[in-house]
Amino acid sequence: MIEVQHSILRPDALLKVIKRQYPTIGASDCRILALNCNDNFFIKGKRQDYVFRLNRKDWWPVIDFEDELRFLEYLKRRKVSAVVPKRNRKNQRYIAIKTAEGTRYGALFGYLPGRHLAGSPGPRNSNLVQLGELAASLHDAADRLQPPAQRWTMTFDFLVTETLEGLAPLFAQRDKDLAYLQRLAGHLQGLLDDTPAGALDFGLCHGDLHTANVILSPDGTLTLIDFDWSGYCWRIYDLATLWWTLRSDKAAPQWRAILRGYTRVRKLSSHEKALLPAFVMIREFELLGFH
Repeated sequence: MIEVQHSILRPDALLKVIKRQYPTIGASDCRILALNCNDNFFIKGKRQDYVFRLNRKDWWPVIDFEDELRFLEYLKRRKVSAVVPKRNRKNQRYIAIKTAEGTRYGALFGYLPGRHLAGSPGPRNSNLVQLGELAASLHDAADRLQPPAQRWTMTFDFLVTETLEGLAPLFAQRDKDLAYLQRLAGHLQGLLDDTPAGALDFGLCHGDLHTANVILSPDGTLTLIDFDWSGYCWRIYDLATLWWTLRSDKAAPQWRAILRGYTRVRKLSSHEKALLPAFVMIREFELLGFH
């Protein structure tokens, strides 16, 4: 039999697992919702609907996944609006499923009615001000998480240097383009090297804080989703990702609204403000590396 790199579960088979592991939700239907970094399934429940996220094989060590889910429960206790895992019949945050490629781990979350925040800035960008406040509240709460979450660290080497190493074979006949990226990376590294130690706040972040990972509910509430990429990084990386996601010459008022909301809750140093544009470029390098 040929080995499988990534299998897709049959929804009817997964539904049987969900019924057994989460008997109180009254699951009656299961459908594929999205197949991205992880497989996401829509689960129809008796009183509310859910999303089951199934990690790819060896995507994260299971202890890291457990800490991601623990972090989300902690955020709820701190009144930070983020998705929260529903515990199973054994009071576990996640479940293990045996698949063709081996054991994979997944968690069940409440389905959020509404739409992605992208394209919905609100009157006078009020939703973006609220998003800035939410991002700052997330960072504030993360500083108090005990014990600290066991999550990965996003260093400059990972975000930029390793990206260039991976891209090099693809630029075999584009020497000038590769040289340009290398010069840009060197410039960004120099900016970080010239920044005084401790001038940039470093801690647990969302890690992928773009507006498509924010749900706007019908009542106007914003909720953060998709903490799969959460880890330790410079806090302005989260802010720079929000700035990066706007991607429009007319987005300056929207960016100022996010920044206004953030600084209402959490202050930014002069060094952090000065380096935000550089971190937008670092985010672009990371995306190249991811793809």
